[in-house]
Amino acid sequence: MPSGSHGGSRGGHSFGGSRAGRSSGFKFTSNNRNNTYYQRNRYSIYGRSYYGRPTRYYSNSRIGSLISFLVFALIVCGALFFIQQSQVNQIKNDQLYYFNMIETAEPNQYITAEVTNQFLGEGGKYYITYKLNVTGYDLWYEDGYTYSIYTAEEASRIFRSGQILIVVDRLPLTSRTDSINADYMDFELSDDGSYIEASRLRNISFTVGGILIFALVGSLVYYFKNMELHQTYESEYQSKSTQQINNQELKPDYCLYCGSFMSKNDKKCPQCGSARSYSK
Repeated sequence: MPSGSHGGSRGGHSFGGSRAGRSSGFKFTSNNRNNTYYQRNRYSIYGRSYYGRPTRYYSNSRIGSLISFLVFALIVCGALFFIQQSQVNQIKNDQLYYFNMIETAEPNQYITAEVTNQFLGEGGKYYITYKLNVTGYDLWYEDGYTYSIYTAEEASRIFRSGQILIVVDRLPLTSRTDSINADYMDFELSDDGSYIEASRLRNISFTVGGILIFALVGSLVYYFKNMELHQTYESEYQSKSTQQINNQELKPDYCLYCGSFMSKNDKKCPQCGSARSYSK
């Protein structure tokens, strides 16, 4: 089996691979210094005043939408982080597996293979493909491959030479034989293009996740402070409204024609008989 079959796709490490198979503007407001609250919108209908909720009242609904979006984005970002972290762990396990395979290999397990091509892989690194001929036939259905660990110059040099030394995991050679380039132990994890790319995406996910957490905390603080302020305002308004209604009920009416006192139930002035429409 070609190199990388232990846990990778062509030129890279696949997540969860195995030996037996291959994979290829919101406006924020502050408390009023004069301890005043939201100004309600006033509407006049048939001489009566009605108050509607102010525009700022709906800011909480916008903040709620923002909080929902931040939570969703944080979940997605966290999932991406754990996926990339799992990929990094898989690459480390692959490295240990192939290092052990090279260290324990017998001299006859070192075989020279024919280089077939070079390709640009992950992380800006290159990988080499190769094949083995056994009794005039290709050993594998597809070419073997290295991981993406070579620079452009190194890959070009190996490609021009036409040969690469590999280590196989077993003899005799079969279509299930796994292999790795013999110089794999000369490279660090930081040379592996798959590791570079997975680490980069993991770090981006971590950074973005941290920003989302701070934004979420700030939004929640603003949301609850805004709710507390609104509740305080509602209590104040209800108290003032009740007081105004009580004062209106106790306020006496007078005839506009003669100035005599009129009760709430009088339809005409008891003194001059003028209709109530002429009184206030």
